[in-house]
Amino acid sequence: MRFPGYIRGDFVGLGEIGQLIDGELLTTEGQRRRDEYDYQTDDPVYDCVPASWTRVWWNPNVVVQVSQDADHVRLRYEFMDLDRVIPLAAEGGPPDALGIDGLPTLGRSVAWYDGDTLVIDSSDYERGYVATMADWAGLPQSRRMRTIERLTRSADGLTIEITHVDPVVFRRSFVVTFNYVATEFELLDYGCLPEEASIVTPD
Repeated sequence: MRFPGYIRGDFVGLGEIGQLIDGELLTTEGQRRRDEYDYQTDDPVYDCVPASWTRVWWNPNVVVQVSQDADHVRLRYEFMDLDRVIPLAAEGGPPDALGIDGLPTLGRSVAWYDGDTLVIDSSDYERGYVATMADWAGLPQSRRMRTIERLTRSADGLTIEITHVDPVVFRRSFVVTFNYVATEFELLDYGCLPEEASIVTPD
């Protein structure tokens, strides 16, 4: 499968989360963690750290570069200047999952193909938050979080479908979908500096 070289977010689909965020999705422990969330101290973006891969994809105006080699897929995100290298499973069995040094809340990932769809399986997350924006602010994740990202090429870009499973904080799994379109723009330096971050309300 050949992915487009540069893509940017065109539309953010909230999937099921809009109907599930209040009461129905969270366990008692999940609700407790969400109630304790304080955006001024708990949002890692103020330290130039993304909260989760869902939060990373949820940026419709920044560019992502997608490339592939024989044994790995590479995703370079303009957001926070992230460089994500994901090993591809081969017939001999899945390789060791890889994470990004210094970013344990993003877990460790391995990938494979399901037909023409690239599947990225991530686990070994640190406790943190799936998202810190708008109505999602403070949606928690535990160390038992597992996400499955399915990247499917469309006519002019990619559809990214992310399934979240975490029995500690969620009563059941939920899915979020993002659509990205191909672009001629190239990656720019995001250049986040914690000392220049401005704390704003998550709306």
